[in-house]
Amino acid sequence: MQYMPYYLSFLGFFLTLVFTMLIGKIFNIDWLIFYYYSETPSEGFIFETGISWLPLILAVFVSYLSWKWGKRKFPKH
Repeated sequence: MQYMPYYLSFLGFFLTLVFTMLIGKIFNIDWLIFYYYSETPSEGFIFETGISWLPLILAVFVSYLSWKWGKRKFPKH
């Protein structure tokens, strides 16, 4: 059980990224999508990518909170 806070931290990080991406895709909010692309067919093919910083910052914050909660819930014996 000593590694449980770290597992919770990783789980919180990745689940936050997944949920923000799903909310961004469902409600069409570009600044919530971690990775998005768009195709612009003008004189050929243009591939545009963008990374939003808000999901990353939110995921790091949730990861930290879940790590702190895991340290309190599963202390070393």
